[in-house]
Amino acid sequence: NEYKSYLRMPFKLVYWDLRGLGEPLRYMLRYSGQDWEDDRIPMSEDGFKTWMSRKDGLPLGNLPYLVDGDVQVTQSAAVARYLARRIGLMPSDEKDLTLCEMVEQEVYDLKLRMSITCYDPYKSYMPGAPASEIGKHDYDFLKAAFEKRLRERLEQLDKLYEKGFLLGSDESKICYADFLAYEFMDHARAFCPECFEVAPNFVRFMGLFEGLKGVKEWQNGEVYKAGQYINSPMAKWAK
Repeated sequence: NEYKSYLRMPFKLVYWDLRGLGEPLRYMLRYSGQDWEDDRIPMSEDGFKTWMSRKDGLPLGNLPYLVDGDVQVTQSAAVARYLARRIGLMPSDEKDLTLCEMVEQEVYDLKLRMSITCYDPYKSYMPGAPASEIGKHDYDFLKAAFEKRLRERLEQLDKLYEKGFLLGSDESKICYADFLAYEFMDHARAFCPECFEVAPNFVRFMGLFEGLKGVKEWQNGEVYKAGQYINSPMAKWAK
């Protein structure tokens, strides 16, 4: 009820101080218009220590994680779904929900492929973690394979975004999958801009998304314009 809503503590989202897996969740919270805390952990040795001190207190300790009162949610897809239910971005129609879940998994798959390309799995990224002495990360080969896959999948996504947003032309039809699709494909657009020539509908959707309340204000702000890392600065490609 209204009284309980007034007493509810703001959401707190915790993630590294980069875009990565956390930014679509931040966009959902910005769009919601609700008060929330953006708890960013620095990409530094001190930041790593901060994370280690918190990790064991979480279910399936992982970043990003969301705190909603006495509820803690880890795993980025689970956080996205939880937020969607809480702030009205989860469709109720079974057919629409199924489409959202398919697009969710598609863009997570592309994000993972991009991460495999950009991060050398044989390096050590955390203090004390071992590195491989014989493994070789073939960045150029992986990037070419990612570009091929990205073009193919963008052609498919383009068909799904003919209406504007995934579920319709009106902003009232926006769903959580749109937030994941925009942000993860914005990473890909920065990495492989030429691939987006095959997806005019999807590019148009990205423009519509950038005009949304909360999104437009953020992107016009000084922090956004100053630039934020998409990946960790330790990655082969971080931007």
